[in-house]
Amino acid sequence: MIPFSPLQLKQHLFTIVNVRTNPEGTPAGTVRLNQRVVYVPAKGKTNEWHVELFIQHVSGDAKHPFSYDIELHLVGIVEVHGQMDKEKREMIAAVNGLSLLYGAAREMVLNITARAPHGPFCLPSLNFAEVLQQAKPEPTPVAAPTVPAV
Repeated sequence: MIPFSPLQLKQHLFTIVNVRTNPEGTPAGTVRLNQRVVYVPAKGKTNEWHVELFIQHVSGDAKHPFSYDIELHLVGIVEVHGQMDKEKREMIAAVNGLSLLYGAAREMVLNITARAPHGPFCLPSLNFAEVLQQAKPEPTPVAAPTVPAV
């Protein structure tokens, strides 16, 4: 019997799917890739996380446009099983959960562009461990108390 992964994708859906063809675009065009990620524990559940991925893959230079401008938003629920500490459980949910959503995004873009004028395009692979490291907010400095003027 093949063992299951400790992470299971319970549900995922697309809330935004926008793929626009740039008539003057080429595969050698300049690209800007933006992503925003969210991962939060599901309320009242110790082993479920809500994960979101927002992707923009757009031309970075109007003079040298890429073939397609792409905007996607995906939402998912992942579940983590097995004995592990809270930090490891959260990291597995975040990194692997977002990776599963991104795989669905890559497949969607490939399917849509397969019938588009510039031909099939597959989003590049991403390292979500690095994406999350870059996305971590810096600690907010505590402001010094102000003394009211007399």
